Amino acid sequence: PASCQQQPPKQPPPPLGLTMQFLLALFLLLSPASANYSSFYASRTQATRKNKNISPASDTSSMTMDIPLSPTSQSSVSVRYWVNSSMLAPNSPVMLTMGGEGTANGVRCNEDMERHRAICVQVEHRFYGESLPPEGASDTQYFEGLNVDAGLLDHATILSSVLASYPTASGLKRPVVNFGGSYSGATATWLRQSYPSLTDGAVASSGVVDAVLEFTGFDEAVAAALDPTCRAGLEAAQRTVDGKFEAGEGPAMKKYFNATNLDGTVMGDEDFMYMLADGYSMIVQYGGKAELCDALEGREDEEAVEGLRSALFNHFGDDFGQDCYYDSECLKVVDGPASGMMGRQNSRSWRFQKCTEVAYLQSRPQGGIRSSLLTLSALESQCKYVFGATPDSGNALLNSARGGAAPDVTNVLSLSYSDDPWTAASTLTALSPSQPYCATVCDGCGHCGSGVGDKPEGDECKAVQRAFVDEVVAQARFGGDYDDPNHPGAGRSFQVKVTGKSEGSAVEASVEGFDVDEEGGRVPWGPLPAAIDLEGVVVDFSSKGGPKDLEGTWDADKGGIVWADGHVWTKL
Repeated sequence: PASCQQQPPKQPPPPLGLTMQFLLALFLLLSPASANYSSFYASRTQATRKNKNISPASDTSSMTMDIPLSPTSQSSVSVRYWVNSSMLAPNSPVMLTMGGEGTANGVRCNEDMERHRAICVQVEHRFYGESLPPEGASDTQYFEGLNVDAGLLDHATILSSVLASYPTASGLKRPVVNFGGSYSGATATWLRQSYPSLTDGAVASSGVVDAVLEFTGFDEAVAAALDPTCRAGLEAAQRTVDGKFEAGEGPAMKKYFNATNLDGTVMGDEDFMYMLADGYSMIVQYGGKAELCDALEGREDEEAVEGLRSALFNHFGDDFGQDCYYDSECLKVVDGPASGMMGRQNSRSWRFQKCTEVAYLQSRPQGGIRSSLLTLSALESQCKYVFGATPDSGNALLNSARGGAAPDVTNVLSLSYSDDPWTAASTLTALSPSQPYCATVCDGCGHCGSGVGDKPEGDECKAVQRAFVDEVVAQARFGGDYDDPNHPGAGRSFQVKVTGKSEGSAVEASVEGFDVDEEGGRVPWGPLPAAIDLEGVVVDFSSKGGPKDLEGTWDADKGGIVWADGHVWTKL
């Protein structure tokens, strides 16, 4: 599955207070991707939030917001979210972690959030974890309410609620940066794309923004990440398994991999081959290819199969072949027992999204490793068998609206990793100065940075991310026009570029404007060089006859910059 591993919660969130009027007023300011969702939610969003705090000190306390299932639905989804405001300061930004295709277990403040003393927010994606309709999750509800746009609107609604709960005295919006990895890296990008007035920038780690229908690049990337001897061992294992199936020994192979649940079922052979391929691919995906290669190198035929079985069992457990995610019969059951790595509900929800919109169907490329049974037709047959649908039309609409690997958006940093099979569905270049890109290249550097750790090869992109987040916050905070009471009628403007290239702790900026002469004419000046850090700004006014290094601090309560000489520029 396209998932970044969930991180444990770090600090307890406090309960929030919010009136319906505040939420709806903020919601009307949003500019969502769907006009239908916009008008409906603005008039009907239920701001019912059920406080589920276990105790004031609990780090797993959550709140829920009831949000309509769709613009025409009378049903709702109780979407869970967490807020940590323990570092709250007058100038704190809001930093949001997007919900992905799994259960969210609380909020974690990352290094960027801690550095900026942010209000940390985590949202759980609808239809994952406990964020479900009260009636459960039937196929009817899936088709009505489980899609990308609805999930983005959940995040926007909750984000606007948090902003309303932590207002500044001046009324200026706090800067907002959202983070995500894998599918949630894509939605981090798309949230910025859909709601540019709400979120100021996004960090997309392994963000799969190119929702490829037939994703042959996945298998190709797995092959490229392996050295020749390891790849030869894996190819030998898969070739031998395929031969056993062709010889009528498929049931014996399923028993050998402890997947007898797939014996004699409609899609059992395809399910089994997908389980094998996804198993060894995930080991590579999450930075564990050395473990896989140790079990495979130098092995052929049945010995290679034995090595693959050993690798899968050691990594995932000997019940991996019974995981509901790889069992079409299990996926067809709406209210079956919880099972599998993702949890049965999460598995079913993600497979539904793949089968109706995001796709990423991983078929075998020409000369690929995975089984030749895994064709696009076979994968779509799985979808049709389980959900009665295929992703073709929904996928085409998604990519048309979002732009695939080249989304039309600003202030998004895309990060990739050399051993990540999902890179072929990601943005792999800087699309513009405000859409920087950084690739971490090292042996074992996998999905969302798995396997990078403290390797020196990861330092460059970590620095780029730090600079990017600082620039986005600085732009949202300082960028714009100001009123200077010392010069009535004059104009002042701060320009902050987001490039991910700031060095050290200072973000480059410039100041320009105009004064008014005795006859009322405008006298332009600037741009003047400026530098912004977490504490404030320094501007060189010497070309105007002022000080070379005038210092100012941002004061959110006063709504502008307080200069060292005491006067204030108020942001317009």
